[in-house]
Amino acid sequence: MHARLFLALLLSITFSAQAAALMGFKDSAMLMSEFSNDRKELMLNYSPALGHAFGVETMWMRGDKQTNLITNINYAGLIKRWNMPNGQANLWFMTGIGEASGDSSGFSYSPSVQFDYETTRIYFLAKARIVRAPHIQYDTYSVQSGFSLYETSFEETQPWLVIEAKTSENMMTKNEVTPALRLINQNYFLELGITNPWDAASRTPRLNLMLTF
Repeated sequence: MHARLFLALLLSITFSAQAAALMGFKDSAMLMSEFSNDRKELMLNYSPALGHAFGVETMWMRGDKQTNLITNINYAGLIKRWNMPNGQANLWFMTGIGEASGDSSGFSYSPSVQFDYETTRIYFLAKARIVRAPHIQYDTYSVQSGFSLYETSFEETQPWLVIEAKTSENMMTKNEVTPALRLINQNYFLELGITNPWDAASRTPRLNLMLTF
């Protein structure tokens, strides 16, 4: 357990994740991170019961006028789950409260809602997130869609082709489109993509990672 946790923390420094699953199974811990030019996020949570997770997160965010570091205590909860013969849909609520520092400082909060739908071959996600603190308003709205070319067993790694469109208020890069290759296994999620590949000014690689242990 300690070796796996150390590996997860080490990988999170260089990799970055937004995933449909915001928590693992009961009594599991999950590490999620995101890395790009405008934002670097790291979150670690623990799920004491199915549908609930508590944790901590840190977010470095570069806006068009200032740069801030936000550290939060967070909660993720499953509002509703729809089980279908060939898929599943989920509605989530997440929130964090903490402290912002940097060019502006003070009390911060970051509620969000997320809907996702997934089968063994197709995937869709929509998310709205508010990040607020004194003189800070980094609100983000995003949608993702993807598909897998073939099904695999639970023990095998399944590749997905995914595209995300995101718009963010007051960030240095306000509109982002990211095509990516996603690899999912039973305890990890890895995504490699390029944001705005057609635009030399905002083009940047993006690496996402999620680990469950």
